[in-house]
Amino acid sequence: MEYHKLERLVSITTGKYDANHATTDGDFLFYTCALGQFKSPTYSFDGEAILLPGNGANVGEVFYNSGAKFEVYQRTYVLQGFNGFYKYLYFYLKSFWKKSLINSQYGSATNYIRLSNIQGFEIPIPTYENQIRIANLLEKIENTITERKNTIDLLGELVKATFYQMFGDPAKIPSPSLISLDEVSTQITDGEHTTPKRTNQGIKLLSARNIQNGYLNFSKGVDYIGQNEYERISRRCSPEYNDILLSCSGTVGRVAVINIHEPFALVRSVALIKPKHNIVNSYYLMYWLQSTFLQNEITRNSKKSSQANIFTGAIKQLPIFLPPIAFQNQFADIAQKIENIKVKQEAQLTDLKELYATVSNKVFTGDIDLSKLPVDASLLPNYVEVPTNKEPKDRHDIFEQKEVSKEEVEKVKTKNIKGLEFGFQAVRHLESWEHYSFKEIADRMIKHFSTHYFNAEMILNYLDKELDIQVNYYSSAEQKKNPQYENADDFYRFMATALTGENHFLTLEQVFYNAETENIPNISFTELDVESLSKKDKSERSGIYFYIKDEITTP
Repeated sequence: MEYHKLERLVSITTGKYDANHATTDGDFLFYTCALGQFKSPTYSFDGEAILLPGNGANVGEVFYNSGAKFEVYQRTYVLQGFNGFYKYLYFYLKSFWKKSLINSQYGSATNYIRLSNIQGFEIPIPTYENQIRIANLLEKIENTITERKNTIDLLGELVKATFYQMFGDPAKIPSPSLISLDEVSTQITDGEHTTPKRTNQGIKLLSARNIQNGYLNFSKGVDYIGQNEYERISRRCSPEYNDILLSCSGTVGRVAVINIHEPFALVRSVALIKPKHNIVNSYYLMYWLQSTFLQNEITRNSKKSSQANIFTGAIKQLPIFLPPIAFQNQFADIAQKIENIKVKQEAQLTDLKELYATVSNKVFTGDIDLSKLPVDASLLPNYVEVPTNKEPKDRHDIFEQKEVSKEEVEKVKTKNIKGLEFGFQAVRHLESWEHYSFKEIADRMIKHFSTHYFNAEMILNYLDKELDIQVNYYSSAEQKKNPQYENADDFYRFMATALTGENHFLTLEQVFYNAETENIPNISFTELDVESLSKKDKSERSGIYFYIKDEITTP
């Protein structure tokens, strides 16, 4: 494939407004150098475009505008006038643009790029058909990655919802019902205060960076110590299986249960909590400490100098609600079942990311036979112009002029190639979620599921495959970064309001189904869902399910 500089392929401009031009109720998209979309009362651009942040932390990111009118920040670059398939350009830039800037950024306090960075960036140009094939293939993998991330995020939300359903909102529990963390622990201490003698190998020495919410991360700079140093440190602080670790210096408040049978030591930035296992379940305690109420308490009790610290005295006084141990154990069983599903989803996500990286490298270098992939003929242009010279201009046409007859289009359109190399189907044109009201979605779900049980995957499959509805989903993290997403009519809000009773058209009840013990007698599913479940083992079938509350009685 021949490579061309971007200055020969597109026009390159910037916006004229600063960030203060953004509004909460504007009619048009406003692209800045920040992640996420904002709103503007005006627009200066229209049509498909690629947008590149020109300064700040997000230099190297790539945004795609599908055709709506939009406004642009003064340091964001707009690429338009491309005579190829825009999403091909988007995916190529997404794969290689950031890498090209590793040694090509300017500035000290705020990094930035120059127009010449963009003008000189080279891109290979395959045939228009192959541009469509490449873009559709990568988009299919990207959509699958997004769906997997959303599933993982939703599983986390389901655990939190189950916790609140079983124990209530921690912030609303009366103070007399709370006791101190010290009362439910046999020991609360922190790691080694002096600098340990590190070695290149040996016994792991963990710090706050290794403590993530819900798990231990050994991929982030693990240090090691020798046996003698370990024995010295462990006399005061000896972490064991089922103990709890709390990051207490730097980024405070991350909590994990020790789920490995392996000796290791801790430094000062990690607190060790040894629960009284006869009265408190470690996993219940972990989720209690992760609740918003307790995280606020941890923040409030943290001492701040150059970095935040919460000391053992304050940790011991953290408020704890102690329901009956049997109730805690029931919740822990549910949470761990969901966590097992989440671990499998995360493993699949890792595989998908590796697949995307491999495929994106191969398709752009011509190492994949693209003829095995179908092409949507409706995306093909009727003609493209022939370049008249080789000098840079605002928009350079690099495709051979070609009239396409109806017969040729139909031939491509009806071409049915089976056995795709990576097992991906052609991308279907799905209806947007915004085209449907909550009432329409609720009516369809009530008609389809009726008295049957269903989980989040079943709902998504029904909306996607049966109704061709493209589901929008904003994670909690995205909502925190972009408050305007909080009230978006998306899948998460639809489900959340159905569970809390705020959805006027649908009321759902949430239960945990254990397929191994059959804890819900006479549970039923739709024929399609029964077929899907039959391919899974009992552990995979177990998890959080919903039913339409107005249709059946509580089990």
